[in-house]
Amino acid sequence: MGTLSGQDKLVCGVDFSGANKTPNDTWLAYGRVSGWQFEILGIKQVGSHAIGAELAKLGLTAAGIDCPFSLPAEFMEFMAQKALRKEFQTWQELAEHIVFTSFDDFLEQVKEFKKEPKRIADKAVKAPALSPLHRGNPSMVQMTYHGMRMLAMLDPSKFAVLPFQDEPVGACSVIEVYPREFLRFLSLPETGYKTKVKKEDPDVEKIRRQILSGLFELKERRQIALKEFIRLSISKELERQAIASDHALDAVICAYLTALFVTQRPAFSDPFEQDDDKVLLEGWIYSLKE
Repeated sequence: MGTLSGQDKLVCGVDFSGANKTPNDTWLAYGRVSGWQFEILGIKQVGSHAIGAELAKLGLTAAGIDCPFSLPAEFMEFMAQKALRKEFQTWQELAEHIVFTSFDDFLEQVKEFKKEPKRIADKAVKAPALSPLHRGNPSMVQMTYHGMRMLAMLDPSKFAVLPFQDEPVGACSVIEVYPREFLRFLSLPETGYKTKVKKEDPDVEKIRRQILSGLFELKERRQIALKEFIRLSISKELERQAIASDHALDAVICAYLTALFVTQRPAFSDPFEQDDDKVLLEGWIYSLKE
């Protein structure tokens, strides 16, 4: 992994999957922020079953994860009613409830609820964002359920899941990110780079190369919200790995966005600027201000 200096920060990005197979397509990319450079140090398929343990091993400053961290407030009220309990007052209460709820029971409640409302955060981003309760293709239900369980089991002395928890000194900030929103912000292709077939389409690979090239060239760009883009650095071997898989590429995009988050926090949208306390239960997608 290399040696970090006192000023360097290690961050990672995770493309999270809720699929049943082991390991599934949960990929992690991690790298070192040093000054105005972000160097990707590793990319690997971890699987959702092992991602929590992997995050704990790395000694991270921040982790950006592509998966809903919470549920729409309307559905939380429904869950509380079904459980014959008071409404959830904190995300921690909700997450603990999810930990002790089987997936089959959760899915049955989603089906019974019938609606697929979006969170405040889903509506706030400009790229199309699905409800965490979406059951069509792609299904968000499994990803949301397993993602929340993983977050609930992170060591609170080492991780702070934002915006639900305070950020103690020395803990890793864990944020929800959305690669498609970042690509839209950068005017890079936000669709067309994913494939469901085993044999890769040359056109799909071409778009992935275009996205990665776009990230390399950001140092020369200027945006009002950003003081400066940090320079992305990646070895040829890791570059080939990122281009070979849309999940690996999404993990790299999440990692780069997280590197920007730790270097230029004021350039990111702030959940506490919303005039609605529901964000403290529903969560927030951390994205760059226009």
